[in-house]
Amino acid sequence: MLESLVPLLLDWGYFGLFVAAFIAGSLLPLGSEAIFLLQQSTQRGDYAMFKQYTHHIDDTSHRLMTLRGLMKFDSPREPISIDEVEPATEIVKRFSTGAMSYGSISKEAHETLAIAMNSIGARSNSGEGGESTERLNDPLLCSKIKQIASARFGVTSDYLVHATDLQIKLAQGAKPGEGGHLPGAKVPPWIAKVRHATPGVELISPPPHHDIYSIEDLKQLINDAKMSNPKARIHVKLGSEFGVGTIAAGVAKCHADVVLISGYDGGTGAAPLNAIRHAGTPWEIGLSETQQTLVLNGLRSRVTVQCDGELKTGRDVVIAALLGAEEFGFATTALMVEGCVMMRACQKNTCPQGIATQDPELRARYTGKPEHVINFMMFIAEEVREILAQLGFRTLAKERHVVDELDSVIGRRVDVDCGEIGKSRKVVAELLHRVGELSAAYSVGNEYKRVFYRLRVGQKQLRIVEDIGLDISDSGHAVAYRLRV
Repeated sequence: MLESLVPLLLDWGYFGLFVAAFIAGSLLPLGSEAIFLLQQSTQRGDYAMFKQYTHHIDDTSHRLMTLRGLMKFDSPREPISIDEVEPATEIVKRFSTGAMSYGSISKEAHETLAIAMNSIGARSNSGEGGESTERLNDPLLCSKIKQIASARFGVTSDYLVHATDLQIKLAQGAKPGEGGHLPGAKVPPWIAKVRHATPGVELISPPPHHDIYSIEDLKQLINDAKMSNPKARIHVKLGSEFGVGTIAAGVAKCHADVVLISGYDGGTGAAPLNAIRHAGTPWEIGLSETQQTLVLNGLRSRVTVQCDGELKTGRDVVIAALLGAEEFGFATTALMVEGCVMMRACQKNTCPQGIATQDPELRARYTGKPEHVINFMMFIAEEVREILAQLGFRTLAKERHVVDELDSVIGRRVDVDCGEIGKSRKVVAELLHRVGELSAAYSVGNEYKRVFYRLRVGQKQLRIVEDIGLDISDSGHAVAYRLRV
């Protein structure tokens, strides 16, 4: 009976949607049914049950009319055998965990994520809290991504050099404009030692970075990070907001290696309600704007684009890839796999599952295992493979990436596959004959550039947007050209 009120409440805008979600438990994206299916499937290693979870999530996303729920795939390609798609062990290498600091979550939960991700060649993120010396010197326990935030909690030379990636946090997706916040109750002596802080005193990162007031300041910080660890990739984390594409273009010009677009769906364990309501935008908006802005300014090839913000299924990953992402982060779902039941009491230090707490008695209840997280990542990758096979793609890799037609609010695009053809100008002529009167854009590796050539086929003058030269491997692979009249 209560669910019959949902259509009426949806007319009340965001407030009505918020109330409707609580009334109709079946509409909660991460409700009790989803949590049960996710945890049981990953603990048992049951992929069939995991598919029940993803079906529930995707169906709920559609009914809640999220942006990704309104999208559907519309591929002109013929489906291929899943055996032709790159293995899950390669796909998971593009996965990472979200930035959750040691302090915001327990030692056990933090180390479980690191062990799991290191075991499969993926990356765990330290968050802005530092790591103990013992963990820094243990390849299995050390987080590959080390985050640097404005307050610099726990940042030392040792911390910086034990990383493959350094992430500068300019904003949080869940509460853009607000800094990190760890309540005093979650700063016991062992946390204070790692963070070089005082026990019992809350730790807050200033909303505006005290050393970044201009793009020049950011460029200097990126340079300093590169000097501290020349081998590390430098990330810049941005919250998904309108106009984030302009900021991402500036980040690319500052010679960052990775731009992370973080959606507002992501969780945060200590933010007041007024900091997260009506703030930020879905990652679909920020990601697509970033992609378009980088492309229009000829900057797309300079950076890797990463996305996070409650990615829950393989379908979410593929949509993010189609919108421009090359790497993908999981945080809330990773914690759920560890045992989180969404009590929403992270800031109180009373997490009953021993995850978001520093209380020794509660931490003793922790039951998460690295194997569970590994199962989750592999299951996501396997579902990605299934979708790629349905769409006719063999890989998500950047150098072979072909943007598929996505029938949605972002419009329609046409891809023309020239197949396995050698290096020759004849490729262009043959392709143009195939294209005929089709008008399309051009893309290889998500890169678009200005017109270099004009060629005529019959009465049509088609312009090749970029001449990259074909780089065909010995085994050959499909290369997509996009042309426009």
